[in-house]
Amino acid sequence: MANTIRRQTVLRVLLPALLLQFAFGLVYSWGAVAPYLLREHWSPLLVGAVFSATPAGYGTGIVVGGRLADRLPPRRLCWTGLGLFAAGVTTALLIPNPVTFIFLYSMLGLGFGGGLALAGAIAAGRHVLPARLGLVSGAITAAYALAAPVQVPVISRLAESAGWLMALRTMGGSMLILSAVALTAMPYIPRPAPHSEERAGAGALLRRPLIWTAILLEACSTQLGAYALVNMAAYTRGLHLAAWIATVAITAVVTGTAIGRIGGGAATDRLGADRLMLLAFMIDAACAIVLFFAPASPELLPLVGILIGLTFGIPAGAVARLAQAGAPDAPNHAFGLVFGGFTFGAFSGPLVGAAVGGATAWLVVGAPAIAGLIVVAYRLRLGSRGGGPGPAL
Repeated sequence: MANTIRRQTVLRVLLPALLLQFAFGLVYSWGAVAPYLLREHWSPLLVGAVFSATPAGYGTGIVVGGRLADRLPPRRLCWTGLGLFAAGVTTALLIPNPVTFIFLYSMLGLGFGGGLALAGAIAAGRHVLPARLGLVSGAITAAYALAAPVQVPVISRLAESAGWLMALRTMGGSMLILSAVALTAMPYIPRPAPHSEERAGAGALLRRPLIWTAILLEACSTQLGAYALVNMAAYTRGLHLAAWIATVAITAVVTGTAIGRIGGGAATDRLGADRLMLLAFMIDAACAIVLFFAPASPELLPLVGILIGLTFGIPAGAVARLAQAGAPDAPNHAFGLVFGGFTFGAFSGPLVGAAVGGATAWLVVGAPAIAGLIVVAYRLRLGSRGGGPGPAL
């Protein structure tokens, strides 16, 4: 009986936390409407800026939310994040222009609101499954990306028949209703009990080698994936391939992202985070080289897309274990700081790639993988010297 009640509690907490991420996963659908915006004479830099504004706000939201998650009940953070989503996204879709899309749709609604919601969801998951932290964080961040394989084809079809704006309005409204219903079913969870985290401020955490190197790992690992999410569809169209190939290519990226997040998160519970990050950096470098040197083909693009998605997903799934290894006394606060590195890479990748342009952009946004390999080697050396818990590395 006790086990049954326990399982019901876990489901009542995790299911709403997972469904909530579907709303903020709307960010990945931006790549599906990008070709239509380019036809309306939005510049590539402006299209990239709308996507990049989301991780900019997300990074701020997750840092703030991580700190608040050690002080507030998780459900309150989730509702606050959804409220910001409703305010920012609704306003931008009713008054569509570059300013409202950058600052309200992306930075406030999907960005800052999404960061607060993620912090609340991770804290809720940590409360009910503390021993499976990698699996929980991987599943929650994967739900964020899993929305895209459903949303992208629907938005692509609606954009063709009714226009890109109506497509976003339909999907945004549906996700808002779904998330609100899900959160209503989440039970109350108390805020974490006070502990030594009170003595570990941001400055103290950032001085810890396993924290600042984790932030560097995340920042180096996400630029190629973020650029691909924004530009893969337009890149495919530029090769004069069929429209359905562009949809398949972008869907491959987001599907790989979801698989990488849940699979990578679960794997960190057993194998450690750094070894998985090492693999991700190697794949990143290989994909960047292929896209630069090899002419894309209908057979190649889906494979490269899903591999890039995997390397974009693994870092998100690894954040919780990286944070736990570096700051077991302040796991939520550390999670926010380390995830900030992830969002910095996701913010800078589309902007840098758009500024460079052409095939060279793939090499430029893939180059940080080399720096990431160096950081991984340093962290593994720290572990061998006793600088951190072995299983977490």
